[in-house]
Amino acid sequence: MQFYVVSCVVPSETQDEGYTAFIKYMEEGAELDKFDGFELIARLHMPESGELCIVCKAVDAKALFKHFMFWRSAFGCDFQYRPALTCAEMVEMQKAHNASLEAKGI
Repeated sequence: MQFYVVSCVVPSETQDEGYTAFIKYMEEGAELDKFDGFELIARLHMPESGELCIVCKAVDAKALFKHFMFWRSAFGCDFQYRPALTCAEMVEMQKAHNASLEAKGI
């Protein structure tokens, strides 16, 4: 599965209502935090600005949408997804890149 860093802004006008729904979601077991094709790693809140930072793993955009669609539809949350690499993946990619440059004499 691919890692994603997801940024979110909860609009001021829906923040109280959204966090009240979030309390219920968490108390009921947060079932969409882990399902086949999706796993939430961390959800970090910055309530003074209405921002969230979410780290998750997903197989595709449909899995991301399944997890986030309720919050977007009900509270107007704006999510931006960015794929991310682990340290091991970054090292592997950089080594391959370095080898390619070396082979070209660069």
